[in-house]
Formats: sequence, C-alpha cells, structure tokens
Amino acid sequence: MSVLDHSSRAQTATVWSGLGKIAALPGWLHAAIDPGLVSHALARAVPDLASDALTISVRITSVRIARDGWTGAYLLTLTERTGGGQRVVALRGTILPPGQPAPPTADGSADSRAFGIAGWRTYVPELRIAFEMEPPDAALASLPILTDAEQARAMLEASIRAAAPAYADLRIESCAPKIMRYTPGSRCTVLYRLSYPASAERSRDWPKLVVAKTYKGGKGRHAYEGMRVLWEAPFRRTSGVTLAEPLAFLPELNVLVQGPIREEQTLQQMIASAARAHAPAALNELYARIRQTAVGLAELHRSEVRFGPVRTWEEELAEVRGIADKLARVMPPFADATAPLLEWLGDCAADSPVDPIMATHGTFRPGQVLIHQGEIGFIDFDNFCQAEPALDLSLFFRRTKDIVLDVLEGGAGDAAEDQSARATLLALADAICEVFLSEYERHVPVSRRRIALWEALDLLTLVLHSWTKVKPERLKNATFALEQHLRSLKLERG
Repeated sequence: MSVLDHSSRAQTATVWSGLGKIAALPGWLHAAIDPGLVSHALARAVPDLASDALTISVRITSVRIARDGWTGAYLLTLTERTGGGQRVVALRGTILPPGQPAPPTADGSADSRAFGIAGWRTYVPELRIAFEMEPPDAALASLPILTDAEQARAMLEASIRAAAPAYADLRIESCAPKIMRYTPGSRCTVLYRLSYPASAERSRDWPKLVVAKTYKGGKGRHAYEGMRVLWEAPFRRTSGVTLAEPLAFLPELNVLVQGPIREEQTLQQMIASAARAHAPAALNELYARIRQTAVGLAELHRSEVRFGPVRTWEEELAEVRGIADKLARVMPPFADATAPLLEWLGDCAADSPVDPIMATHGTFRPGQVLIHQGEIGFIDFDNFCQAEPALDLSLFFRRTKDIVLDVLEGGAGDAAEDQSARATLLALADAICEVFLSEYERHVPVSRRRIALWEALDLLTLVLHSWTKVKPERLKNATFALEQHLRSLKLERG
C-alpha cells in the first residue's frame, strides 16, 4: 500500500525488538491449555480422579486474561472403563504467571469438599492452575429463560406482539431452542424453531425461525436501535444486502429478538474452503462474492444513516494500549514491548489526512456476511457506529488474513517450510483483499494510506489477543502477518 517512513534507525530497531519479545507464548502457558497435560495433572492431584476405573478427557472451551493471570473453562468428561457411564464436570481454572503468589492451597492438597460439589477447589503447582467448580453464569441472568422451551415461548410471544405491530396477533404454540454461540459471562445467541396453532390464519406470514441474543452491558439495546434505523432506511431496499428484522428488545432481560437471515454458508467459510482448495473455480466463485460484499459495504458506508457514537483512530489507538497495559499487569515485560510500535503508528497517523466519517458496521468481518443462493446478508450490528471507512475495511482485511493463514493448521513441517507456506497463504489473502478494495473504490473513494494504518493497528490487536486468549498458532500467524504488513509500510528491519 503506501509508504509511511517516519522512523529513525534507532526507532525502527526498537520496534522490531519489542515485537520479538512477544512473538511466542511461554511454555507454562502452552502447558495450561494442553488437554493431555491437564488431564494427567488433575489425575495426580485429585484422589477422586486417580482411579484406574476412569478415563479423563479435557476440553478447554475458552481462556481469557483476568486480573492476576488467565481464567479458563475446563470441561472434564469422566468415563467409566467398565460400563461406559459418563459424567461431565465443568471447572474454572485460574492460570497464575511465575512470580504471582499461589493460593492458600499451594501445597497441592484439595479442598475438603468432595470433587464435583459446589465449593470444591484445588491447586496444581506443576501447571500453576487453581481449579474450582464453575460457578453459575450470573452475568447473563436471562440465560435460564432463553434455554427453557416453555419460558422462551412465552417470552418470545409477548415481546414480539408488543414491539412489532405486524405481529400483534402472533400466537406461538411451541419453540425449540438451540444455543448457537455462548461466551460465559459475555453473550449468548439462541436460535428458535417456532410452530403455530393449526387454526392460526396468519401463521404463514409469521417467522418460522427467530434469534434471541443476550449480552453483558448495553450492546443489546444499541444493536436493536441501530437495526431499527437501518430497517427503516432506504439501505434495506436498495443495497442488495439482506438484514435481519429487529423484532423486540426486552430491557429487563437485556435480550434482543430478531428475525432470521437465510444462510447456506458464511463468507468466512467460503474463504477458508477456497484457500484450502486453491483451485481456479473456487477462487473465481469467492471473488464474485467478495466483490458483491464490497458493493454492499460501500452502500452501507454511503447510506447517510447516522447512528451510534463516532469512533476515531485516536480512540482505537488508546484501546490497543489498554490491551497491552492489561497484559503488562500480569507480565511486566509487555510494558515496553508494544510502546515503540504504537508510538510510530501514532506519528504516521498525525501526518495522514482523515477520511470522511460514515455509517460503519463497527465489527465487519467475513463471519458477519451470510450467503444464500447468490444473495448476501449482514448481521451483528452490536457496534454500529460512525467512523472512517477504514475501520470496517481494515478489520475485514485483518480477519481475512487470519482465516487464510489458519488453513496451515499447526504447521506444514520444519520452520522454513512453515514460513514458505505462510508466505504463500498470505499472498492469497492479500489478493482477496485487493479484489475487495478495488471493487469498493469504484463506489466510495478512500485513502489506502489510512487503511494501512488501521490494519497495522488491527493486526497488532490480533497479536495481543493471541496472548489474552492463549492462542499459540494464531500468534504465529498474526505475528507473521503483522511483520509483513509493517515491511509494506517500509518499516524495515535494521
């Protein structure tokens, strides 16, 4: 893209040195997310799990940085060797970095409560993990209602009738809930298949599928109000983009209810499939959908819809600094690792004119683009806002690189082979992004210089979140993509 050369040799060397310090996760973090090591360590530490009559399998569903370390969700499946009976136990594990004080059970002994009972806890010194029973998800108070078929049926019927005049006489006979996405303490998305009484004359016009989302914080209301603005704007009728109908928002439960968008696959799935196949036919079909998506995003940007806060480069820069600071609180070397790059990017941005502020999706990624019989739909307007177009474009490009590089799936062989494979995949990702941007520019003028800056910030964010979520393979790919991107900005190694 553009040349952004504001760096002295000393500054350049400092930037690369800092990135080198965070290019790989330490061994103790690797061990904490290794299911085999965790299961063996628990079997040695917990008498109830040491029986030869049991086999233990561990699934680590999520890991997030916390105040004193990392918190992980560890799902244990205990299987009887004779008879095959199974029991599933959900544990929370707090991963403590070296230098952090161990909890009171640091001698490795378990709490006196029986394993599997509320209040049980133990500490495993060899992994530096303090385990306890997973507590109920208090942050998502509406979860029991959303996942209970009868309670959900009553909630959906009452809320849709009250908020959507077109469905004022809607009567739901039954609903079948299915959890589609769940991040404990943060958000949950549930899909419902609805059935109506045979006597209901208007049931053919009522939705057969609806989606309910609950969030921590105010994103649910924000998404609902933004979707209503878009639903009523000309964009829905003229853009060629399908939108989910906003049906209701329940403030007392913090639940958004919306209609469905038909989906055969997401653009994310199509990108991954085409990258694996690397065949002309698959790539040509992908490029057609990429161009279609670029047109849809351009129509959103120039729609003149005004909703949500204005998000600026300076705010995004401060947010990335905040992530680095959070990591530095549990791993002090992070304090100096990212500061030089952030300073360099800030200097570059100061000399780069800002593009016009437009309506922006806010979290636009290939996973938010649904494809059905040649049509596309956009979902997840949780962060709908106003910003430079680069906010959406850079995030889409960063995520595209992440998806394509993930095709490597743990490495092609030795280090040289891995680097060569990553370079080939990254070239493909760059080609996909160029197809998108070239089509987008036919509809909305945009500064490639600004996009390059925002993308550098997004790639650094991906590196940092590979640490906050303990994703070693993603860290390798993200670091590689960031280094190549910085070279394209003429930040060469000394």
